[in-house]
Amino acid sequence: MDKLKNFIDTNREAFEDDLLPEGHFDRFEKKLPKTGKKHFKLYSLVAFAAAASIALLFLFRMPGGTPVPETRKASVQKACSNQEEINELQIYYKMQIGEIMAQMESLYKKEQTPGGAELLQESKKILKDNYMFEETILPTLPCSNDGLFAMNQHYSASVESLNIMLKQMEIVVNDNEIK
Repeated sequence: MDKLKNFIDTNREAFEDDLLPEGHFDRFEKKLPKTGKKHFKLYSLVAFAAAASIALLFLFRMPGGTPVPETRKASVQKACSNQEEINELQIYYKMQIGEIMAQMESLYKKEQTPGGAELLQESKKILKDNYMFEETILPTLPCSNDGLFAMNQHYSASVESLNIMLKQMEIVVNDNEIK
């Protein structure tokens, strides 16, 4: 293969002047397998149906898609025996998160150290993730011990992450005070 390539490269001008014979496109089209327009129409129809199905699925499943009637919300909450426990757990974790964030903000306001703003900004990303969890995932969790477990895992991981950020901010502030 390399010999052929080298030969073509050295004799490039001999190959560039040759014109292809008349009707060479027709010859190659005859050699190609026949594809019917029926396949294209069928493929287009199936692709459209699949796209429409996916769009409808997302429309009905995504928050903000189709609102759940208030009567259905009330019946779901009545049927959920763990709803009170879920609400209490959510309040408990929100209080912990609020306390940690207040500590971080007071540390930052007291000592505006380099790196403190970034830690505070990353902590706010955790708050944003919690908000998205509450808006999208939490309503879809089953009203059972499994749902409570998933919720507890999420919030405890968030609190642990915020505690790590708080410890880092305390270290940054203490290092700044020593200097």
